[in-house]
Amino acid sequence: MRLRPRFSIPLLAYPLFAACAGKGDTGDTAPTCDARAPEVERIDVPTGYRTLDAPVMAPWLDEARTVPVGIWYPTDETSGHAATYIESFVDEASFEDAELADPAPGCRLPLVVYSHGSQAWGGNTSPLLRHLVAQGWVAAAPDHLGNTLIDNVEPRSVSYSRTRVADIVATIDALEALPAEDPLYGRVDTSRVLVMGHSFGGQTAWLLAGPTFDTEAIAARCDAGAPGCTDAERASFDAPVADPRVVAVLPLDGFAGSDLVAAAGWATADRPILFLSKAGDGDDEPFTTAAATDLTWARFDGACHETFTNSPIECATFDKEEGLTTTAAYLTAFASAQILGLDAEPYAGILDGRTVVDSRVTVSLSPGHD
Repeated sequence: MRLRPRFSIPLLAYPLFAACAGKGDTGDTAPTCDARAPEVERIDVPTGYRTLDAPVMAPWLDEARTVPVGIWYPTDETSGHAATYIESFVDEASFEDAELADPAPGCRLPLVVYSHGSQAWGGNTSPLLRHLVAQGWVAAAPDHLGNTLIDNVEPRSVSYSRTRVADIVATIDALEALPAEDPLYGRVDTSRVLVMGHSFGGQTAWLLAGPTFDTEAIAARCDAGAPGCTDAERASFDAPVADPRVVAVLPLDGFAGSDLVAAAGWATADRPILFLSKAGDGDDEPFTTAAATDLTWARFDGACHETFTNSPIECATFDKEEGLTTTAAYLTAFASAQILGLDAEPYAGILDGRTVVDSRVTVSLSPGHD
């Protein structure tokens, strides 16, 4: 199957900024890189693509785990060898091993890390990742081994939710540990990271906001015979898993439900959250259980579960192109406000609902919204 993403984004023309730091600087004192000028109105702007392996270190894992990570980055090349994801999906707007478009000296590019859904793959929302890359970002997405389209393992262990989080942390670690000869060495700002995830990956993103796990509910699952309940696996839920480098999260149609986090557990979540989901399910659980969090919720009327990805599964009630371009508008606003500190218009209006991106989207703010 060949994916040929060709999407336009006519909604807004976004200014290009890249929040960058010189090598050894912190994100808080980093200068902003000079703007680049690709065609940011389009979501198919060509990007470079490469892979790296990220070793996952976790005490509950009984064997070594190394996840493959896709990396999308700015390039000035307009042709090349098309990227292939998990051996089958060809992305003709991402060019393997293209030359990095060098940012200004002493600058680092902001980072978004994506967590795919169950039985999916890291590149299944590549149009959204390329959209940020066109504005000067670097994007990374691990393939969560044991839960991809080609290697799904059932039943999953209780601790697999924690393992997914460890994959995201390992991805950030791997970008920090690049060797000096790597073109991306010193170019990626890992001090202020946005984590985005779809479906099961949305749950992964929610967990990185810092809620406290419901250890009693997890123990009950283990006592009922669920796999993955060694002492080390149970202990992995004893504390929140928020990484200090992750400063905002964006779940796409996936929530960390009550089997992992009780309502009281959301009191410790301290990262801003933008939740994009389909509407009409009558499910207000995020607002009833996570009311104290800094949560913005945009519900897409008529959307399907795959509206927010480049999956070949179509949605009869929400055009795929419109779903991705609308999602890109909210993604850009949130990423620009939370990671780059650009909280003025048009971003503020998009995020509080004053600016209508699509009449089918309803924006609500939680009581705990900052």
